[in-house]
Amino acid sequence: MQPNIMKDGKRELLDNVLVNNNPMCIGNPRPPKLYGTCKVVQLTGDIDRETGENTINETGKRFGIYGTDLGVSFIHNGRLYFLFGDTNRGRPPSGLPSEAKPGEDFNEAETDYDSIAYTTSDHAYDGIKLVFNSDFPHVDDIAQMTGEHPVEGISIDEDMYVYFTTDLFPDNKVPTRTVLARSKDGGYYFGKPLYTLSTDKFIHISAQTIKNDKIPGIPYTAGKGLLIWGSGKHRKSDIFLAYMPLDKITDKSALLFFIGFDYQSSKPIWGSQESEAKPLFQAECVGELSVRWNYYLGKWIMLYNCELCNTSGVILRLADNPWGPWSLPKIIFDPDDAYGKYMHLPGQDNLHDSGRDGPNDMGNEYGPYQMTTYCTGIKGRYTKIYFTLSTWNPYQVVQMSAVITSEEEERNPQPYVDHTNYRNDRKYAYLSVLMAHLANKKKIRLKNSIQCSGYIADHIEWAEFHSHIELQSELEDKFMQMVTKLESDEQVIELYNTIAIAIIRLGADNNSVFRSELEKWILNTVGYSGKQSIVDKISQLMRLEQFLHDDDHLCYAYDPDDANEFKYARISLLETKLGNTAGIQWDFAYQGSLDFRSHIAWAKFRSVEVLRQEILNKFRQIIYKFSSLESIANAYVEIYKTISEISTRNLSRVTNYSMLHKSTLSLLNENSHEHIIKDLAIKINCEEFLGNLPV
Repeated sequence: MQPNIMKDGKRELLDNVLVNNNPMCIGNPRPPKLYGTCKVVQLTGDIDRETGENTINETGKRFGIYGTDLGVSFIHNGRLYFLFGDTNRGRPPSGLPSEAKPGEDFNEAETDYDSIAYTTSDHAYDGIKLVFNSDFPHVDDIAQMTGEHPVEGISIDEDMYVYFTTDLFPDNKVPTRTVLARSKDGGYYFGKPLYTLSTDKFIHISAQTIKNDKIPGIPYTAGKGLLIWGSGKHRKSDIFLAYMPLDKITDKSALLFFIGFDYQSSKPIWGSQESEAKPLFQAECVGELSVRWNYYLGKWIMLYNCELCNTSGVILRLADNPWGPWSLPKIIFDPDDAYGKYMHLPGQDNLHDSGRDGPNDMGNEYGPYQMTTYCTGIKGRYTKIYFTLSTWNPYQVVQMSAVITSEEEERNPQPYVDHTNYRNDRKYAYLSVLMAHLANKKKIRLKNSIQCSGYIADHIEWAEFHSHIELQSELEDKFMQMVTKLESDEQVIELYNTIAIAIIRLGADNNSVFRSELEKWILNTVGYSGKQSIVDKISQLMRLEQFLHDDDHLCYAYDPDDANEFKYARISLLETKLGNTAGIQWDFAYQGSLDFRSHIAWAKFRSVEVLRQEILNKFRQIIYKFSSLESIANAYVEIYKTISEISTRNLSRVTNYSMLHKSTLSLLNENSHEHIIKDLAIKINCEEFLGNLPV
């Protein structure tokens, strides 16, 4: 897709300043900028233009894909799929050679046919690994030339539904129609489109499946639905909202459009005519957009690129409801932070594609599409999101991350560790970010960007995918790097004392003897015998049981506010350990894995309903494969108790587990195994356990 080229700039400014009175054009300072955004990796192409090193995916060498754009993601059949736009398959190594730019006479099949990829990477902090389909998506009656591409996908049962833009406006090569198509083979063949979604206000769209009963104001109160946010005139549009019952996705007549609010009840009003759809707010610069629900903030997150008057970059807005009110805009990506690094600035760098170093061949950013599967955070405090971002020159897709804090966190920030018996991920992150600050102050460059990060969100996320032994080793490695680069003994002792005191605060309980002994240890470091002795001493401190506990079996699910994938993993791993100890043969090999990360990763790509069913299926195997009734009763009570621990903070609801064991054993003696399974199903299906999100 080409960047926004304003051929009639005077008319556009006249409209926005004098006629429409656009908020971005009335002379105020531009929207405030967030500073927690950074590039993670370049996802496509073979060489990362910023680092000069091989990209994580080497898409040219591995798949014959040298450049592409967009990268809309959605979960389908246990994978996260990505929909990419115009794809260069024929002219290595350039992302998009000058002779293949929009409007040029060139072999369009080599540079414009779209592409689809997927990933099963369990984390995103160092980049996701992609596998591309071996052929482009075949859609009848769509040419898939410049600017005709997939813009959104959803999964229903075994089918993949994808929205494609098409019908280019000849003057500036922008799409004017969007259609819906369906694939039953993972995105290879779609056949004829099911229908035209829009030729007006829903050309570029972002869609999200929802549970109707979880969002008051939705036209239906039962079943599932589909929310569709859309923009019309390319990169000159406001944003609109539509809805349809999910089971009627093949019936265009089921579409309803947001047309405003009831003046008395303030509830949203829905109508059947697209022409009546009302904008959610004034923007007049929107083309590509992405809207997703975020668990950690409990809000909808909207991203879109905007180039208008005082605003340039990617805009962030938040809302409690799909229709708003949407927050004031903030700049989550500033292109000035990317020019000369991984976006081309004409005449200033060598980042450009072949033959594209003219005065108008700017880098230009567009297509910020959220990768919701990889969101992390602390509920009510912050979220770290990932999104794909397209760069026009070089013509590639990069993976970005950003930290967004809640309003309460901005008003009243609190420490992330508040007592010594706290969770490993927070204690590790506290010490790790302290070491990062000290290293930055001393101008010590640590070996990777995560170790150097001053954002605690990065350190917490990294910790959640590593065992307590790995956390200890990482901290020891960081300390070693710092010690070896310090010049004087005084600096080494100062560093040791700072880190040792922090460990005491995080590791010492109320045992005053333990604390006093450690304090003596610190004071005695004045007579140390070299850097290695200091490293050895700090390693001993870091490996004390009072610091990082051996609780990997908790899968970082410590309390009810932890995300579903972690809570699922804790119960699934518990079932695995119980089953493996009893020597049972699991129905599927992955069910017997003792690596807590595999359980978290499996959960990331599944719905809440599937997670609940998997826990119940594993328990059913325990019921019928364990050799003794006593062992079954013990397993049931342990699973029930653990679910309770991460389901509610209501201490008044105390279960007598000895009585539960006795009643369970009684039912087993009566051969009422299915009754026990039904009882556990009630516990598993409780929303206090695996939160039933609105999406």
